[in-house]
Amino acid sequence: MKELFNQLKWQFLIFYKNNIIPMILGITFFYILVIYLLKDVGNIEKFITLLIFNEPTMVGFIFIGLAIILEKDQGVFSALFVAPINHHIYLVAKIVTLSAVSLICALGMVLMAKGTDFNVLHFTVGAFSACVLFSIVGIYIVSQTQDILHYMLRSIPIIILIGLPFLNYFEFTDLRILKLFPVQGSLYLIANSYTAMPLMSEVIFGYVSIAVWIPILYWIAYRSFSSSLVNV
Repeated sequence: MKELFNQLKWQFLIFYKNNIIPMILGITFFYILVIYLLKDVGNIEKFITLLIFNEPTMVGFIFIGLAIILEKDQGVFSALFVAPINHHIYLVAKIVTLSAVSLICALGMVLMAKGTDFNVLHFTVGAFSACVLFSIVGIYIVSQTQDILHYMLRSIPIIILIGLPFLNYFEFTDLRILKLFPVQGSLYLIANSYTAMPLMSEVIFGYVSIAVWIPILYWIAYRSFSSSLVNV
């Protein structure tokens, strides 16, 4: 636990010195201003949800890949992986650090729009888990790429695939198969956090989906990271 705590502090310092955290906060401030101007518009909740998956979650997804590529190019891996550091701790610290910053940004958005009129637990778990899921996917993609441009190009189809449940959320479709996608659990929790009478079937499904998908995707990402990056 001490090693994880030290690595969390180290990752936060790295992200801050590389201006990643200030950039995330700056973008979030812009979105909060947009929400402030539009908060009296009807159905603001769906707009907030879209922004959360567009900014805190997606920014975390992008920057975790960029951070790993930069560390690789700077030769950090050469020193890092000859040191007695657990690779799981390295990855988990990165995921948790960016997801925590992203969660703060998401909370700032919903507080601006709804004040305290939302379920904090469902929203927090939903937003944080979404950030974790996207960060894990980012680790998997960056394990298969060599540079930032390649990473961004490979991200496009995967982002589109991950975002398909939004077709149901915005009522363009009603496909049951989309409910099995990893992001659906987080989406259910966030959506149900806005109402005083959430659908318990969706809430339960949300928590179960998160508990199932995060370990599976992390295991896949970790194996890919270990084989593609650690052994370079």
